Amino acid sequence: MYADYEYYTKGYLLGKPPAVPEDDFPYWEKQAGIEIDARTFNRLKADGSLVTDAVRDCTCAIAELLYKADKISDQNLQEGAAGALVSYSNDGESATFNLKESVYTESGKKREIQNLIYRYLHATGLLYAGGIRYES
Repeated sequence: MYADYEYYTKGYLLGKPPAVPEDDFPYWEKQAGIEIDARTFNRLKADGSLVTDAVRDCTCAIAELLYKADKISDQNLQEGAAGALVSYSNDGESATFNLKESVYTESGKKREIQNLIYRYLHATGLLYAGGIRYES
């Protein structure tokens, strides 16, 4: 576990209203951790001292993304929609959905997760795949 709900609400959101309910947070935090571990070569699992506020913030951001994507997916399935509504016509009951730019599609989620991981962890050394890192 890289971030708990208290960190999510106080350290990450700094008092802003949470998107992820407290009861749901452990599940989405775990899913976010899986994404981070896959891109940091399990370094955080191996060495807990590497978990910094950058890692916690990254975990919270990804947990929010995954939670929101899940909720939007559930809502779209219930309404019969396939994605973001782009246009709608009232007289003939027509609608157009565009998934191309949505972060809530599978490909969009992957792209956004990668962006979030880079945003938060690019300067930590956790994304470096090699063994010995030489400084110039």
